[in-house]
Amino acid sequence: MFNIRNTLWIFCGEGNWYSEEGKNWTKAELPALGLRTGYQQYVQFNDAVYALGTMEGNYLDLKVGSRISRTSSDLKRWEVIAEQSELPGRVFYGATVFAGKIWLLGGFDGKNYYNDVWNSADGVHWRRVAEKSPWSPRSNPSAIVFKNQIWLIGGGIIDGQISNDVWRSADGINWTRVADKMGKKSVFGFSAVVYDDKIWLVGLNRNDGFRNAVLVSGDGVTWQEQAAPWTPRGGVATCMLGGKLFMTGGKYSVTENGNIKFIYSNDVWYLSPSSK
Repeated sequence: MFNIRNTLWIFCGEGNWYSEEGKNWTKAELPALGLRTGYQQYVQFNDAVYALGTMEGNYLDLKVGSRISRTSSDLKRWEVIAEQSELPGRVFYGATVFAGKIWLLGGFDGKNYYNDVWNSADGVHWRRVAEKSPWSPRSNPSAIVFKNQIWLIGGGIIDGQISNDVWRSADGINWTRVADKMGKKSVFGFSAVVYDDKIWLVGLNRNDGFRNAVLVSGDGVTWQEQAAPWTPRGGVATCMLGGKLFMTGGKYSVTENGNIKFIYSNDVWYLSPSSK
């Protein structure tokens, strides 16, 4: 979810939607890119939204493409700026925008996990600035910008060890470990966002189930857990608009007849300064 020209936008595999206040939504003329972008990243860069790469299959048997697309200036169409770019062939990486460049951290290529760092000034040409960072190779790290630095939060091995640490860097090359862990239990599946000069982790999963809680920290070291009013879920989308922090989507799982079933949500919530 993005704040584009003071409007909330949600990019989905089956269509894109926008809203000025989060309550009334309109399906956009901008077409969906399709399910081939399901595990890839979108970033807001140079007054456009960039879609980084494509993917076929699932994480156990995947084929990754390097096509780069971006939204047109009128937000009505996608422009393919490169069918074949230098984007690293992987999924489940952290992506953010910092110092006029798109940054890519870690990820998974179907066989290997990475702890390298790449950046690009145009989304097409990519340069690896760190081959082996001090944080462990991982998938699904959250990458955000906080206090003029890149922060890497969490991640881990698919169906395996969860990394519950926090790191920061002023240049993407030299990293400082801020915290070994965020609280007593490992968390994953959250959306990391900066709001009210704090880091918020929204939509927490734990190995013992989904939670309707958030973790908040002003320094990345000390984390406070707060209850949230929505149903337990992970995999949410977050965005700021008009001084409010918005949250939507997510999913949780139930077991029926020995099979795991995911329940998806599309409600919208917001946190305002007066409600904190």
